[in-house]
Amino acid sequence: MPEHPLVSIIIPTYNRAHLIGETLDSVLAQTYANWECLVVDDGSADNTEDILKTYIRKDSRIQYHKRPDSHLPGGNGARNYGFELSKGEYIQWFDSDDLMLPGFIERKMDVFTKDLELVICSGFYVSSSLVKQNSIDLNLQTFLYKDYVLWDVHILTPSVLFRKNFLEDKMLFSDKITRGQETEFFSRLFFKLPAKRFKILHAPLFLYRQHKNTKTAVNKEYISEFKYSQSYIYLENLKRSIKIEDKELITHCVQTLLIHFNKGLKYKDEATTEYIFTNLVPILKNSQFKFYLEFKIIGGLMLLFKASSYQVYKRWKDIKI
Repeated sequence: MPEHPLVSIIIPTYNRAHLIGETLDSVLAQTYANWECLVVDDGSADNTEDILKTYIRKDSRIQYHKRPDSHLPGGNGARNYGFELSKGEYIQWFDSDDLMLPGFIERKMDVFTKDLELVICSGFYVSSSLVKQNSIDLNLQTFLYKDYVLWDVHILTPSVLFRKNFLEDKMLFSDKITRGQETEFFSRLFFKLPAKRFKILHAPLFLYRQHKNTKTAVNKEYISEFKYSQSYIYLENLKRSIKIEDKELITHCVQTLLIHFNKGLKYKDEATTEYIFTNLVPILKNSQFKFYLEFKIIGGLMLLFKASSYQVYKRWKDIKI
């Protein structure tokens, strides 16, 4: 392996002309020099392309690509297309509004060994004006997959540096969802990942902006496509939790799905409620038969009459599986 292998930094972007310059400046400030930065435009209508041309003239390691029609619109398609174009031995996805601290790449590469598939670092949550708010705690309480699903460790897009050949035989970002793409992706990759294959670097190496109009903030309102995506993720994690027979994870996933089911009825979101009911019933039948009967009968009636129930919600949100 070369002393300083190539790292591919993949940045999807959409109408971030007012921010992406700061992000690229933070890339240019890296103490690790052997990188390529692939910016993949998801159809911006602002002057993103003009800004990128300026940076490309400044440094040839920066590239600008437009997501082709062969990849669906959205961050997932742009991230996956960037991976296809990448030439590095290591992959770092990043967001076009976040900032790398100068040692972001070097500190991760310094701890990468031949036995590792990925390195996870900490960072800072910051406001849109880059005021530091909270550092991200990555102390594991149980094991990586469980702590991540329970959101006891906050692992974000910038957190993880991957060995590329670890990813090459895997599905990358799913085009089935519009919310929680990273959650779905990381959940799949962390499941049954041996502890010796990853390392947590307890050092804050990036700034993660939190905007008032992000999907996270908007998701506090009820948006059908977001709830559908979250339900998909929780159903997949429920299947995994059943495989490893972890009761806490099973309970967490079921409770969350039941909350989504009840809220879906409240907000007349037929797509999400029918999706949860159709998929959760057979899973419960094969693993939790007693509650399966309750959910099939009561949930079926609620679905039939398109009515939520506060009493049922109170019972189900704390149910133990």
